[in-house]
Amino acid sequence: MSRVVARSLVLGTSALVLLSVPIAGPVGPGPALAQQQAPAAVEETEAPPSRKRGRRGREASREATRTAPGMQQATPVAIFGDWNVFASGQGKTRVCYAIAQPQTRTPKTLKRDSAYLFVTVRKGENIQNEVAVMLGFPAKPAASQAKPAAAAAPAISASGDPALALGAVRYGLVVKDGNAWLQNPAEEARVVAEMSRTPKVVVKATSMKGNPTSDEYALAGFGDAMKRTREECR
Repeated sequence: MSRVVARSLVLGTSALVLLSVPIAGPVGPGPALAQQQAPAAVEETEAPPSRKRGRRGREASREATRTAPGMQQATPVAIFGDWNVFASGQGKTRVCYAIAQPQTRTPKTLKRDSAYLFVTVRKGENIQNEVAVMLGFPAKPAASQAKPAAAAAPAISASGDPALALGAVRYGLVVKDGNAWLQNPAEEARVVAEMSRTPKVVVKATSMKGNPTSDEYALAGFGDAMKRTREECR
C-alpha cells in the first residue's frame, strides 16, 4: 500500500466544532464574501479537519467520536486582514487555528457549500503547521492516491490533480470526501512560510462530477494571524 493511500485511510474523523460567532469577511478593497458563494459573515462553521497519524491517531479519532467534541466551543481570538484566529480546549488538548474563506470561486455558477482554508497548531500532538482545506464538495482524489505501487507522495502535483498553488508551484493535495491536506506533510512548514510572503494562494480541485474548480484565498494578514495562533497554543 502506498504512503499516500495509507495516509488517506488514517485521516480520521475530526471533531466538528460549531463556532458561536461569525467569521469576518476580507478587510479593505476587493470582492466581499457576500458577492461570492459564502456570505460575508458566516453564522457557523467547522473546526479544521485533522490529519490523524498512525495507530495513536486512529485511537484518538475513535475517542473523539465517543466524547462528542462537536459540543465544544471555539473562541474567537483576533482578526488580521483576511484571516481569523480561533482557539479551543486547554492544556494538551488545546487547538488553535487561522482560518479564511476564498475571495473568489470559479466557476461562479457551480453550486457548492462554503469553503475554508485552515492552518492549525495542535499543542498536544506537537503539530505546528497543519494545512487543511474544506472544499465544499466531494473531490476526485489525485491519481497517485489510487496507485498502490507508488513509493512516496510527490510534493508537486500533476496537472489536473487537486493542488494548492503558490505562484508557479503546485503542491499536491490528498483528499478525503470534501476535505484535503498536503500530500507530503514534510512540506507544511515550507508552504506556511511561503504563504506569509505571497499575496494569494489558489486551491484547485475537480468535483466527482468532473467540474474543475478554483478557489482563491487572499493572504493579507496571514503572517500576523499565524504568529498569534502560535502564541495561543504555546
